Amino acid sequence: MLDRALFAIAGFAAVALAQSRETVVFSTNQTTVVGESIYVLGDLPELGAGDLTRALKLEPSQYPTWRLPVSLPTGRTYTYRYVKRTDSAATARVPTNGTTVAGPFNASTTPTNPATKAILYHSGWSAPQIWFRTDTAAAFSPVTMIDLGPGRGPTERRWAATNLPLAQRTIEFYITPSSGTGRDPASGTYSTQLDSALLQDGQLYNYMPAATVGAAVRNYSTAALPFIDSIPSNLNERRFYRIWLPRGYSQHTTKRYPVLYLHDGQNCFEPGAFGTWNADIAANLQMARGAMREVIIVAADSNNNRFVNYVPSGDLTPSAQPGNANAYLRFMRDELKPVIDTQYRTLPDAANTGTMGSSMGGQVSMVFGWDATNTYTRIGALSNYWSTNFRNRVTSTAKPAIKLYMDSGDSGTASDNFTPTFNVRDALINNSRIGGPFLSELDFRHTIGFNQQHNEAAWAQRVGPAMSFLFPVTEEANAFVAFANGAQFDLTSDARATVEDAYRQVAESLRDVNLSGSVDTDDARAVANASRSTERTNLLR
Repeated sequence: MLDRALFAIAGFAAVALAQSRETVVFSTNQTTVVGESIYVLGDLPELGAGDLTRALKLEPSQYPTWRLPVSLPTGRTYTYRYVKRTDSAATARVPTNGTTVAGPFNASTTPTNPATKAILYHSGWSAPQIWFRTDTAAAFSPVTMIDLGPGRGPTERRWAATNLPLAQRTIEFYITPSSGTGRDPASGTYSTQLDSALLQDGQLYNYMPAATVGAAVRNYSTAALPFIDSIPSNLNERRFYRIWLPRGYSQHTTKRYPVLYLHDGQNCFEPGAFGTWNADIAANLQMARGAMREVIIVAADSNNNRFVNYVPSGDLTPSAQPGNANAYLRFMRDELKPVIDTQYRTLPDAANTGTMGSSMGGQVSMVFGWDATNTYTRIGALSNYWSTNFRNRVTSTAKPAIKLYMDSGDSGTASDNFTPTFNVRDALINNSRIGGPFLSELDFRHTIGFNQQHNEAAWAQRVGPAMSFLFPVTEEANAFVAFANGAQFDLTSDARATVEDAYRQVAESLRDVNLSGSVDTDDARAVANASRSTERTNLLR
């Protein structure tokens, strides 16, 4: 029997990832009968986090070899095993559906740098303590934070906890004062995948924000929606749209933003005829917890021509009308997008532009990815409707340079297209695919909404993680990365913070250590505080 995990560094052509990752190819030789498949299950989130219902199905194009490339973060040790499961919408969610056929095995990815984490904090508390863990089964461990200097006003300080284990995994934490009562948050915890972040007013940032950050806003009135009168060669009708601006858009006036275009805009933020995605609420939550980049969201309303607009050319609508998604694509790309790029501070290139929809809106999003890759490279398709000819094209043509999120439910009419969507997923990850396979958790994610049907309520539950996968905050540069392993305080380049670093900072004023915007005595004090913290840590070891 051949059971192995092969390692190779991998990159995503359309998006450069800042987080260090590598591709592991899981492969095993197993025989199955019709209705059975082989899955890999591990203790990392990318491998199902020990939940059998979230194990990843391998593909059998070289049967009896089953294989699957998966992108994993570097610096991780993990265990995994191969399981045999029955394939159906009714059994996918059953936690007892699975038998181990090989393993468990132990493995690790390449060590990473930095190997630790840092959390900065704006607070008026004296010597706050951070209570943290990176293993949900572990107890929270306390660390007293380092005083970096003044905060945003006379009653506030900027604090930091550095060298927190372990990098490349989610940290869960809360903060308390060193004495007296208080807790931030008042209940529950914060959690983020960021290896370094600033917590300010209950929000996590990977950059130094303004002292007061404005809330996200719907930049329109439902009583007078903005619109475009589309030209005759495209839609030849008036089309309305809605714009959502992320937190801090008005304060961070030099910052430019990626853009996500949503379809069926009347259902995205406000309740429509079938409910709402609450996409703005979901995006707010993902950004606040340091999971998603700050993104402008543009939601284009649909109308009675929805089927014709969303069905690809060469396919027929359910009422046998010829699809004309190409005209809708031209409207979105050539009419709406230029208006948004002119009126707002966008990052207009293809690498920072995405589109997402549900049902037929999911299908037309994939049309954009296949036919307009030079404009849209981040594609979200929830509960896809599959037109026959387009589905065949997706599964048989060369892989486009896009990042693709795809899902379905498992309940209701036709189990929300569970089986055809899974079949497309299998074709996309096929190793013999033209142009190579999509790589799970790098440029591709497929998931199932258990006990979810084909409706807005289900999409509201899945849209947040979908947006975070397409626009992960970990791909951006991080202003606080030097705090993670203490390098921010290392003025002598000896890989540690000591009193010698404080002396050098006093003598030479080398660095704006506390990111205050100027070099002054507070920077030397910050280095001295860090060196004392290091000395205390060493004494306790």
